[in-house]
Amino acid sequence: MDDRIPLIEPVVGSEELENVEKVIESGYMTQGPYAEKFEIGFADLVGAKHAITATSCTTGLELGLEAMGVGTGDEVIVPDFTHPASANAIVRVGADPVLVDVDRETYNLDYEETAAAVTDKTAAVMPVSWGGQPLNPRPLRDIADEHGLAIVEDAACSPLAAYDGESVGSQFDVSVFSFHPRKVLTTGEGGMVTTDDSELEGEIRRIKNFGTNPNTDIGFIRADATNYRMSDILAAVGVAQLEKIEEIVEKRREIAHRYTDLLAEVEGVSAPTEPNSAKHNFQSYCIYIQAGDESTRDKLIEALAEQNIETQIGTFSVNETEAFADANTASSLSVSKSLSRNLLTLPVAHSMTVKDQHRVVDALNNELEKHR
Repeated sequence: MDDRIPLIEPVVGSEELENVEKVIESGYMTQGPYAEKFEIGFADLVGAKHAITATSCTTGLELGLEAMGVGTGDEVIVPDFTHPASANAIVRVGADPVLVDVDRETYNLDYEETAAAVTDKTAAVMPVSWGGQPLNPRPLRDIADEHGLAIVEDAACSPLAAYDGESVGSQFDVSVFSFHPRKVLTTGEGGMVTTDDSELEGEIRRIKNFGTNPNTDIGFIRADATNYRMSDILAAVGVAQLEKIEEIVEKRREIAHRYTDLLAEVEGVSAPTEPNSAKHNFQSYCIYIQAGDESTRDKLIEALAEQNIETQIGTFSVNETEAFADANTASSLSVSKSLSRNLLTLPVAHSMTVKDQHRVVDALNNELEKHR
């Protein structure tokens, strides 16, 4: 019997297959009725007026930045602790990323550093609700209002996360989600852009669809447009996933809170925080390894893998990648670099049992004994 505990697993089944079969039988497989249904359902899920499908979160971030006029000569403030894709999108529209440090407790963008990093070239801030941890939107709105900045959120991990009752996806000018298989809602690949601004929605749709304007007879009105449309096959999977997302997130939260209870007895680690006003969706459950040195986390990943338990790093310090080693930075990025070397992501697979969680924590505790 396979005793492997995977890091994460897509929660898919017959409902997704039935929808895909309907698309294939229809003969219409490009962006179509399922994409429209997916957009309407997702907008309702996150409390936004508009949702626009895209080929990925990365291309969705490009669309949001470009539609808001961010481009060559502009700077965009982005946390250093994130997947490099966040910064990739900034570079793709011709702007320069400015890397700022993150908060040690939430792993999200540091507001004081963000305010200090604003220059006369700053056009936008790209916060990241990392791992499903929602942002407190008020400090960011204050900074944006004071300096006239756009806010384009990388919400890749964050469906059904919320802060003070405000759902991620409804808090800023633009938010962008990912549907990669590691995410709580998956279509295999794909993304979704949400906004309350109807003019912005129209501009995003024009850019992603060859520059066409469905409201005129002229047709193609942007020479710099592209094709970031989601196929109806992927959207059909997304429509089925919308029916499961609340159950998926509740199961993840249950697993996460049980981990936190179990880890209270384990020396050498600290569990992730969930502020009182926050609803974390725990797309990732990441613990900070305090025992040993900065090689300990990687040794734990190897040791647990030998016991058929899949774990992973948190994410990257963007500035420590070759691509962004020379990027503008607002500080030493000490917190981000520490997190990148010491965070360990534990399994939150939907099929996990209480026994599985005890096995993970016991194995972790036993391995930590070698480093305490």
